[in-house]
Amino acid sequence: MALDALREDPWVTPWPGNPVHDVVLRACEDARFAPRAECLADDSRAVCALVAAGAGVALVPRSALHGIAFKGAEIRPVRGGRPTRRVYTAVRSGSEGHPLLKLALRGLRDQAAALGS
Repeated sequence: MALDALREDPWVTPWPGNPVHDVVLRACEDARFAPRAECLADDSRAVCALVAAGAGVALVPRSALHGIAFKGAEIRPVRGGRPTRRVYTAVRSGSEGHPLLKLALRGLRDQAAALGS
């Protein structure tokens, strides 16, 4: 679905200050419209629940869709230029060799690779 097809719909967006909020605004700006945010929620599950309840449409990161029930909501990929965001990790110097930290960092890298980042 082309993002500009949603220009007249009400939107569910993260609060300003949330990095996904900036991605949503930029994606809509690139599609030449400003989303009419009628509901704000930072939790992806809450965003999806609001969409399922009919409160509006939303852009949700693919990584946030795993394990969320979408009864009443429909998932459609955005056609055209995909909105993107960068995710960074920071670790205390010298701790990058810790087995649990290595496992977590490998999991993040694997997830990014699986999503085509």
